[in-house]
Amino acid sequence: MLNNNITRDDVKDFYSAAAAAPKQELCCPVTYTPEDISHIPEEVFTISYGCGSPVAIAGIMEGEIMADLGSGGGVDCFIAAKKVGPFGKVIGIDMTEEMLEKARGFSNIVANNLGYNNVEFKYGFLEEIPIDDNSIDVITSNCVINLSTEKDTVFKEIYRILKTGGRFVISDIVSDKEVPEDIKKDKGLWGECISGSVTQEEFLRLAKNAGFYGIEIIKRDFYKEVNGIKFHSVTARGFKFRKGKRCLYIGHYAVYLGPFSSVNDDDNHEFKRGEMVEICTDTAFKLSRPPYAGRFLIIDTESGSETTCGPGCC
Repeated sequence: MLNNNITRDDVKDFYSAAAAAPKQELCCPVTYTPEDISHIPEEVFTISYGCGSPVAIAGIMEGEIMADLGSGGGVDCFIAAKKVGPFGKVIGIDMTEEMLEKARGFSNIVANNLGYNNVEFKYGFLEEIPIDDNSIDVITSNCVINLSTEKDTVFKEIYRILKTGGRFVISDIVSDKEVPEDIKKDKGLWGECISGSVTQEEFLRLAKNAGFYGIEIIKRDFYKEVNGIKFHSVTARGFKFRKGKRCLYIGHYAVYLGPFSSVNDDDNHEFKRGEMVEICTDTAFKLSRPPYAGRFLIIDTESGSETTCGPGCC
C-alpha cells in the first residue's frame, strides 16, 4: 500500500497502459548526443518517461556494473550498455511486466547493433531490489523514486547493493513545498510523478540518512506548476562509504585547497583553506576519493608523502 488511496497496483496499471499507448504528458524534454543513442531503436524513445538523463552525466566507465531502477522501456540501460562496454554489465529493474517485455525485445536489437549483449532486465521493486549486496558500481534512476512512499527504504536498498566507493546518479521530481493530501490521493497525478514528490531538502536528507556522503545537485530544471506548487526536475549524486569499526589517527592530515574559505564534510569536520587538520584513516580514505579527490592535500607524516590524489590514484 502506498497511501490510503494509491496502491502499488495503481502505479503498475498506469505504466502498463503507458507501455501499450505512449503518454506524451509524461515526457520531459531530454537531449541525447547522437553518439549515446545511435545504437538504440527509435521506438524506445516513445515509451521513455524520464525527467533527465542521469546516465549521460554519471561518468560511467568501461567494465563497470550499473543498475537502473525503474528501467521502463530501457533507454538508460541501452545508453549505459555502450559506455560500460563488452566487459561491463547493466541491470534494469522494473515492476511492470509490459515494460519489461518491451525492453527485452529492444535489447535484442541493441545487442545486435553493439555486437555484444551486456544488458539484463529483472522484475522487482525498488523497496526490495533483487540484486546482491555490495555488487554494483553505479546506480541510476530516472523519475521513479517519487512513485514510492517508502523512499527511506529505497535509499537504504540503493546503499545496500552499491560497492564501497560506488555512487548513485538519480533524476527525479521534487516540489518547492510539501504536497497536500488531496494531491497525494490523485491517481493520475501520482503516475505523472507529482503526487509522490518530496521537497529537495527532504530528498537529500533521505540520501544522507541512508549513509551516503558527498551528496550534490548536479542539475535542476523547472518541470511544471500544479495548484500553486512548483515542481523541478533535479539530478543528484551521492557516494557510498562504509566506515571502519575504528577510526585510527596515525599521522594523516588534510589541507583544503579552496576555492572557498572553509568547508564542512558530512561528518561535520571543518576544513579552513590552507590549514592542516588531523584526520583519521577513514576520513583520509574518503577525501582521497571522488567527489573530494583533488580538493585536498593529504599528508601522511609517517611516510612523509603528500598527494592531492586525483580520481583513480588511490
